[in-house]
Amino acid sequence: MLKFLKTFATAAAVTALSWGVANAQAIEKKDITIGLPLNTSTLLPIYVADAQGFFKEEGVNVKVVAFKGGTELVRGMVAGSVDIGVGAFSEALLGVESGQGVKIFYGGFNMAVFDWYSVPAIKTLEEAKGKRFGISTFGSSTDFLTRYALATKDINAKSDVQIVQGGGSVPRLAAMEAGQLEVNIFATPEKFMAADRGMNLLLQQKSITPDFPFHCFYAREDFIKNDPNAIKAVLRGFAKAVRWSKEHKEESVKLLASKLGLEETYLARGYDDFIDEVFEDGRLASDAGMKAFWDIGIMNGSYKEPMPLAKYWVGTFHDTYNEWKPK
Repeated sequence: MLKFLKTFATAAAVTALSWGVANAQAIEKKDITIGLPLNTSTLLPIYVADAQGFFKEEGVNVKVVAFKGGTELVRGMVAGSVDIGVGAFSEALLGVESGQGVKIFYGGFNMAVFDWYSVPAIKTLEEAKGKRFGISTFGSSTDFLTRYALATKDINAKSDVQIVQGGGSVPRLAAMEAGQLEVNIFATPEKFMAADRGMNLLLQQKSITPDFPFHCFYAREDFIKNDPNAIKAVLRGFAKAVRWSKEHKEESVKLLASKLGLEETYLARGYDDFIDEVFEDGRLASDAGMKAFWDIGIMNGSYKEPMPLAKYWVGTFHDTYNEWKPK
């Protein structure tokens, strides 16, 4: 009997090893570079998946690299230095329209978390006419949203105000305090920092749309086609991170604090603001949220009409999520 058990254990170990090797071989590319447009709290699941080893658990070695904006990230992807981008939906579409074979293959970040704040002397958007409005970069989601928000208040972004590129939220907040900008668009947690520093809330994104295609996953079509198992491994790590993040607020906030160098008090408020709008199954925003996105783009002159879904979206991974999701 003992001999039988030893033989059985050995056979089981060999079988497990064989399965592990076969499973590892199924992942076409193990070294994956994920590019981010910049470091921001709403990308929490990516940081968690990296820090908690969820990517490694799924058999991929992921290097997370932050760029200086979505445009640079798209350039990096087209140049081949980035395998997967996780950034603004609008910036991903720049890659789609570049003619370089970029497609969006996963959503899951459907947050309407932007607000507009002004210096204390300005209390309404009408009073903000002629003033400087800060955005991250031209062509970014902050740019599109700001121009659309102004249009809803009959303010012409080209003639009534000055749109200024200012980089990340923290530098733009500092620019407000230094008198270099009068109005800024902020997401979490910087909007809470702005409020606590005496800035006035002028407008909330949620008054424009209930949700919004905020971040998404995108890659070159050849990578999506040739490396589907590698992508699934990354997405399983992401799904694990979403679950972990929602169950571990305190640890998540501490991780963001170490990553971003911001106070935990603000990050905790920001966490509460967006965490329920992160979805592990990669869904896109609601019909209302998508309509708002396209309306914004059409109004800004970025699009003549809504882009056909097939032109930018590969739904395979979302559609088959229940088949490959982590247990």
